[in-house]
Amino acid sequence: SRLPIGSVQQHIFLWQINKLIIPLFDEILQSNIENTFRSALSSQKQADTVYGQAQTMLLSELGLTDWQPKRQTESVRNFSDVWGAGRMDAEYFQPKYDEIVDAIKGYSGGWDTLGNLVRLKDRNFNPDADTEYKYIELANIRGNGEISDCMIAEGEELPSRARRKVAVGDVIVSSVEGSLESIALIDDEHHGALCSTGFHVVNSQKFNSETLLVLLKSIVGQLQLKKGCSGTILTAINKEELRKVILPIVSDETQAETQCKVKEASELRRQSRELLEYAKRAVEIAIEDGEAAAMAWLEESEALPTGGNSDSKPPFRVRPNNSGFAEGIDPLHLNRLLDDLDVEEFLAKNPK
Repeated sequence: SRLPIGSVQQHIFLWQINKLIIPLFDEILQSNIENTFRSALSSQKQADTVYGQAQTMLLSELGLTDWQPKRQTESVRNFSDVWGAGRMDAEYFQPKYDEIVDAIKGYSGGWDTLGNLVRLKDRNFNPDADTEYKYIELANIRGNGEISDCMIAEGEELPSRARRKVAVGDVIVSSVEGSLESIALIDDEHHGALCSTGFHVVNSQKFNSETLLVLLKSIVGQLQLKKGCSGTILTAINKEELRKVILPIVSDETQAETQCKVKEASELRRQSRELLEYAKRAVEIAIEDGEAAAMAWLEESEALPTGGNSDSKPPFRVRPNNSGFAEGIDPLHLNRLLDDLDVEEFLAKNPK
């Protein structure tokens, strides 16, 4: 952490990496660390496979397993269509959007709009200045729909866009075009956290959260979310367009199977993270206390039931600094600020 050089955008150069001092461990310890690391990778690959099975199963139920839009390059519309949509851009009227909507409407189980299927939590929450919160931003959402490395800070240190409070079972959906796939399920670990106003927060009594997650991350949701995006400087989907997205009403049995697969994938990812932490901690113990202690740690860790606390190190926290920036601004991540703008507030302040 002491290596970065620069004023605004800091970097670590190759010549610095070449000078890093690396400990040479005994081959047996190296082999044990390698095996633990490979087990972590294996669990991660299994998790991706199981999640893929959940998505494939759901798309198969909808008859969309191998769905591809037709190669149609033009679309003819009446003026009434343009007027009714409130849009004149060609992107909005691309044939592929109509095709996916027609495919969903053809599902035997029926369909409905997201506005009727979910509850949109759009009320702002004002954090207490002295209370510590977890803060989720777009950069914290992995491609698999899980949350990683979110900021922990007191209310007075949080960015002004930290205004959505989430609970277990909520699904957070990115509103910004370019990161629409950043959709995640709120688990126990992130219950009560705050997220950026760049997310829409939804939950449903008609879908379990896992099924809602898979639907919105699949072509069923992604094409419609992209269609709904508008704006000039920052294109995003507002809550009115979000409510127009349609979803198929899949059976309770299919939802239960999807939920089971997503939970299994989540458990495998958790195991992968634990194994990786075991390997990392073994390296630290070998440096601090010797290789024998590291071997004992790995042997003990392998005997622990999954779900145990693999590391007692304190969580990452952000504290105010004297960089000259406002509190809550990380100068190393200025390029992410646009992604987290409050879209509705921005457009309201900058009318056409």
